[in-house]
Amino acid sequence: MTHRNIGAKNLFGVACALALIASGCSLSSTASDSTTTLPSVTTPSSSDVASSDDSASTSDAVQSAAERYGTDVETTTPPTLTDADTITTAGLGPVRIGHTLEEAQEAAGVSFNAASTGTEKCQYYTPAAGATGASFMVVSGEVVRIDISSGPITTKSGYGIGSSKGDIKSAFGSKIEESSSSDALTFVPVTNGDKQMRVIWELDEAGVVTSLRVGRTSDVSPKVGCSAG
Repeated sequence: MTHRNIGAKNLFGVACALALIASGCSLSSTASDSTTTLPSVTTPSSSDVASSDDSASTSDAVQSAAERYGTDVETTTPPTLTDADTITTAGLGPVRIGHTLEEAQEAAGVSFNAASTGTEKCQYYTPAAGATGASFMVVSGEVVRIDISSGPITTKSGYGIGSSKGDIKSAFGSKIEESSSSDALTFVPVTNGDKQMRVIWELDEAGVVTSLRVGRTSDVSPKVGCSAG
């Protein structure tokens, strides 16, 4: 009887074990957890998604216009001619006396607008940007004179609107000729290449410069340009 009971118990234990394996049940959740390995699946958190979006937007933000839209994007190039340029006997900055209108615009890096008055023979032009108060007198398609009527542009030595007659005469000495009415000073070059050129400062009653201009003697001497045009 004792051996039968033991045998029955053993058979019962085996049957129970087989039933547990077939049904997937366990004696304890701890035992199951420690012996079962499932594929690891990670669900991205909202912060991870945000970081990914931020990274993408940052990448987009640093793209150049050419990278985003191609190489046909138009860009604006600042004029070569600026308020920092100066008047010399040769012209104003990159624009030279003797340039054709097309050459002057190319050198200035900006288009010139024709004044409302003038003729086909003699016409004033002003740059669309880049040189405050500057205007270019064009005769038969050639720049012959440059006027500065306002703004900060001065001669290379620093004399422009607001300068005094005394300072200019002291700076250039015998190279300066004063008009009989004391309302203008003319710089007369002594070098061979510049002998036909003049720089003229117009003065008010107090001897202060109100405008200046440069050009060939025949074109720059009249106070008003294109006066015979």
